[in-house]
Amino acid sequence: MSWLQNIIILTIGFLLSQILIAARTHVKLATYFLGHSRTTTGGLLTATLFLSYSLSIFFSNTVVVLALLPVVRKLMAIFGNVKNHKTLAALFYCALIFGANTGGMASLTGSPLNVAAVSFANFQAFPGAEHITFFTWIMVGVPASFTLVLAGRWLLLAHTPSNLEPSVLPTPHRMGSLLPKKPLIFFVGNITVIFLLSAAQFLFSPDPLVAGMNIIDLLFTGYLGTILFFAFIFPRKARTPRNVLKNLTFLLLFLAAFPLIFVSKTLEQLEKRVKVPLGNAYTMLDTFLLRMLNFFWKPLFGESFGSLSIHNFNSVLSINRIMLEIPWFGILLMTFTALLLLLVISVGDNPSTQNIDGWLFTVLKKYSAWATSFSNNPAILYAVTALSTIFATEILNNTTVLLVVTPAIVAMQPLFHSEQLLLLLLVTVAASGAFMSPIATPVNALAFGGLENVSIKTLLLLGFLMNLIAAFLITINFLILLYFL
Repeated sequence: MSWLQNIIILTIGFLLSQILIAARTHVKLATYFLGHSRTTTGGLLTATLFLSYSLSIFFSNTVVVLALLPVVRKLMAIFGNVKNHKTLAALFYCALIFGANTGGMASLTGSPLNVAAVSFANFQAFPGAEHITFFTWIMVGVPASFTLVLAGRWLLLAHTPSNLEPSVLPTPHRMGSLLPKKPLIFFVGNITVIFLLSAAQFLFSPDPLVAGMNIIDLLFTGYLGTILFFAFIFPRKARTPRNVLKNLTFLLLFLAAFPLIFVSKTLEQLEKRVKVPLGNAYTMLDTFLLRMLNFFWKPLFGESFGSLSIHNFNSVLSINRIMLEIPWFGILLMTFTALLLLLVISVGDNPSTQNIDGWLFTVLKKYSAWATSFSNNPAILYAVTALSTIFATEILNNTTVLLVVTPAIVAMQPLFHSEQLLLLLLVTVAASGAFMSPIATPVNALAFGGLENVSIKTLLLLGFLMNLIAAFLITINFLILLYFL
């Protein structure tokens, strides 16, 4: 069950990132590398780029952007009130998304889209899909994506004004001179376990033992259970049965409350960010929810929650803090964009004719079918697919593009083994290679929303050039991959 392993790996990666963020490891790591980089604009941009790229290999790139945004804003303050502030903001925005999107291409866990695509390939039983694991993806993805990162660095440095330099130079002493060794050992150890288990699945492909699960599936499931137990249930200090019960109750109560938290946060964002007059309905819902939680909690443990954002210091992670710190506005924006795109794609669709799509969707499907008609010439096919996917993603976002293109891939008649799988992976990787539009990927949207006064002209120019380079490098790498298959 490769799909089960992929979902578990993605979940474990998210939990590991939350544990490291709770320990402020991302800030310590960022300040260390930024403090030890060259104290020039180019040096700081390079450090931001490579840090974003490196973290996105192992963690979801959206989580990485959210973790690094405060660090980037703090770093930009070093420059003071420079005249080229918009250009500076655009350069750091590009450094952040170039690194995060490219890191998302490098591993299976780098982007949720990767896991979705591989799970779809397994569901469709594409030839070769069973060989796509965390191990195989990272062995190919890291060296291939590193070339794109170097290209991104060259673009950033080539477009950095010579008069744009920090007014207050950071030093290793001021920025942080010691690496957070214990958290890094914890992180490396867990990544090593995931890597070895994934390698064992690829090398040995063991037979199923229980309910269709092989020994590697069972080990992954047990590993996830262990991480969940020590993250949410095992007491940090006084390890008594009462504290175990408190942590378990805390976890279950907030999991049950999540639907109401979702509604509350959506209403809050609509009122605060979109300015929809709702009469503070979210505050009344929060008050009601707090009373309901205390109704169960107080009789059991003789204490009350002061707020929904209370931190459970008795466990490593507080499930409520994870829920409340979700980028709700970004999710609302992406949901609105998806609904708008769905509306646009359905233009001309007649509900009474279920087998006939709207004209726009029909055009997109015909274009996808035309592109796949070059299957007898992989160089043209891959180049057209990579370019089309990247620039279509700028308008439609990566998830929509993948949903539109996959039916054409499923319907095609493959001329050689693994052709459908390679095309699906090419589209998936290229969908993370859109660097121009703020709505192209969740990474772009979160970074753009987190930085103010960004020069649109600069980010469009750098994004356009990066798109062309990405299309070229993705085409070359997939042709090389085809040669070895």
